[in-house]
Amino acid sequence: MGIIGRSLLCMKINKYISGILIGMGFVSSVHLAFAQEEVIPVEEPTAIYSDIDIGHPEYVAIKYMSENGIISGYPDGTFKPDNLINRAEALKIILEANKIIDPAYIKDNSMGGASFAENSLPFTDIYKSLWYYPYIKKGLEEEIINGYSDGTFKPSQTVNRAESFKMAMESDKIILPEVTENPFADVYKDQWFAPYFLEAKNREIVYINMQNAVNPAKEMTRSHFTELIYRYIRSKESHRFGKASYYSDYLEGNGTSSGEPYRAAELTAAHLTLPFGTIVRATNLENGKSVDVRINDRGPYVTGRSLDLSKTAFGTIASLGSGIIYIEYEIITQQ
Repeated sequence: MGIIGRSLLCMKINKYISGILIGMGFVSSVHLAFAQEEVIPVEEPTAIYSDIDIGHPEYVAIKYMSENGIISGYPDGTFKPDNLINRAEALKIILEANKIIDPAYIKDNSMGGASFAENSLPFTDIYKSLWYYPYIKKGLEEEIINGYSDGTFKPSQTVNRAESFKMAMESDKIILPEVTENPFADVYKDQWFAPYFLEAKNREIVYINMQNAVNPAKEMTRSHFTELIYRYIRSKESHRFGKASYYSDYLEGNGTSSGEPYRAAELTAAHLTLPFGTIVRATNLENGKSVDVRINDRGPYVTGRSLDLSKTAFGTIASLGSGIIYIEYEIITQQ
């Protein structure tokens, strides 16, 4: 057989083999009859700790605070989000979140440090051998904390929501607003914590239920406290927090307050006060997904909610089955 004949025969064989491979479901190129190894994309891990993953209500807050070295987990890789947080732990997080304490201060005020010979703090239950001694000392110096009438600090006592806001705001030495009326249904104007909750209300960092209540006595877990401090420090960058819902299908084509018809496919939203045309970035606090929307309507008119998103905008950052989600939002451009 000549060279041309052998070439034609090889071409027929290759064509035959390729046809068999294609029929069997193998992918081949024009020049290749060998099955190539399939490349499977590797998904990025989403878990911050073994017990904190996408879908956890405080996912974004815990991720941010962990990545910035403000909080940490346990040696077994867990965060233990449901554990209650005490006064010493809460103070540590606040001081570090607001960059009020540094490693040199901690070293100098720890057992064996340069200032070990100084007198003890004015609390009968605080000793220099305790890990949190430097934080208590710094908190006292900055007038963030005080003790009880019996001379104790009670470092192991669980903190509640009112105490948490007080410590966070005292750490910044902010001027609190004057309280002339009850800020919430369960916060009265003559209560010691009323100014702190009014400030939290003005900053939109306290979650409000449909009864206009905020539960100031609620004991804080590690995840809830982390979320509260996250909201506080982000509020200093003009970030706001609340809940978001989305428009019902029957509103398609109806007029909005701006005069535009509502279109579910467009990335729009309603807000009570922001000027029409303002671009707002809304972030789902359970997964970190964000969407930019244009304000073209007024609402929502339900206590505790901040934005009504178009159906497409909501679906971009959450499952429509969620109905209502907790969000962080910031102004990107304003008219």
